[in-house]
Amino acid sequence: MAPASDEETTRWIAELMALCELYRSAESAGSAEAVSHAGWHTGARIGTSTADGRMLAYHDSGVEAECVFREGERPLFNIMSTGYGSDTGERGFAVWSRRPGVLGAIDDGVTRLEVTDADGDVVRAAIVAHTFAVDVDLGPVPQTIDEVFAPWEPPELTVRVYGEGGALRYEGPLLTA
Repeated sequence: MAPASDEETTRWIAELMALCELYRSAESAGSAEAVSHAGWHTGARIGTSTADGRMLAYHDSGVEAECVFREGERPLFNIMSTGYGSDTGERGFAVWSRRPGVLGAIDDGVTRLEVTDADGDVVRAAIVAHTFAVDVDLGPVPQTIDEVFAPWEPPELTVRVYGEGGALRYEGPLLTA
């Protein structure tokens, strides 16, 4: 598939800006799970108790995006015109984004995803549509371009993925190299 045109990208950004505004308004009113606009739908989010955070969004056409909220600033978007290429078959989930927290896709039939953090605490992921988000400490968030591209050793976190009837589908490392 050819890369998105500048016109398409500009349209997606405008649509995502509107979606984020609708989402933030609904969030302020107390419920933001089922917000849609122009074929875009909100997915799972980390940082729900702050003005900052990250939220996944997906379009009916297959385009997927990560919306980065920053207090007092316009959202930033990571748009994948052909989707993130989520292979969820083996583990029941795929990671799209990490640091802070972890966001990604889940398989049909996944009913719960839990992560055991470095302290042994179990953190349950938010699941919205085919996406998940889990607020877990992965260490300091990179602040400079050098930190972004520096080698990083992820903490050893265990994920448990459950399906229908609470059946354990997968247990193993959350993040892999």
